[in-house]
Formats: sequence, C-alpha cells, structure tokens
Amino acid sequence: MINIVHVDIHFDDQRKMTAIEIKVKSVSKEDMLSGHPLVSTTSAAFYETTLLADVGEHLETAINPNRNNVVNLKVVLKDNNDLTYEDVGNFLNSFQSALDQTSLF
Repeated sequence: MINIVHVDIHFDDQRKMTAIEIKVKSVSKEDMLSGHPLVSTTSAAFYETTLLADVGEHLETAINPNRNNVVNLKVVLKDNNDLTYEDVGNFLNSFQSALDQTSLF
C-alpha cells in the first residue's frame, strides 16, 4: 500500500499556485516497495491523473534521501494556471485512487 503522507502548495507573491510538492510512502509491511520499484509505481499512478497535462510544466521525482520507502514528487505549474484548492483536492483524491489501483511489482 502506498499513501500520500504530505502535501505542500507553493505560491507566488500574487497568491497564484506555482508548485505542488507531494510525499508518498510505502506503508505495507508485507509488500513494502522501496527504491526504483516504488518510484516506478508512483510515476505510473501519477500519470493516470491529468494534472501535468492540464496545468503542469514539469514533474520532479526522487527517492527521499533519508528514507528509501518515501518518494518526493514536485509538480511545477505553468504560469497561466487557474488552479483552486478544490482542484488540488480532486487531484489528490484521483492520485491516491490511482496509487491504490496501481501494481507494477
């Protein structure tokens, strides 16, 4: 099982969203993923959503340097996006659902 465990939303001086940082963690004791299998599964689930295609500029994905079962994702948003908190909430629900249904390993 992989869960979203932390979300940060970045804003510019005009309170426009500029980036969304997400931490996901493999929490299952029986089927714990770590390293590249966790990154691959997380990436596959992320691309089931449309955030990057709709308003994203690019995605940065990396294993947390201190914990091998945590992946850090950062979605840098386009300057002309009009995301709301509701949009971010809908994305997070879709992303968690995709994480629940994605099984590459």
